[in-house]
Amino acid sequence: MVADHYREKWPQDYPWTVTPHTIPPSAPTQAEFDRLKAEVDNLKKLLERAKEYDKKNNEPDCEIEDKVKFLKKVAESVGVDLEEVFKKDV
Repeated sequence: MVADHYREKWPQDYPWTVTPHTIPPSAPTQAEFDRLKAEVDNLKKLLERAKEYDKKNNEPDCEIEDKVKFLKKVAESVGVDLEEVFKKDV
C-alpha cells in the first residue's frame, strides 16, 4: 500500500520520475528535487516500518518486481538507496 501510493503520486507530481533513468525534457528545479528526495526518505522509513510489521506478524513479502524496480530507480535518482529495504530475509 505504501509503495503503491508513491508509485501513483510521483508521476503526477514529478513527471520526470516516469522514466527516471533518462534525462527529463526539462530538469527539475532544486526545490522539486529536494521535495522528491524528502518524499523518498519518508518512503524508505515507511517501508522499513512495514517490513518490521510484516516480520513480527509473519506476513509474506508482497513486493511486485516492476513496482520495486520503479521505486529503486526514483530513489537512486535522488541519491537514496532502497536495497536494504527490499533485500529478502533468509
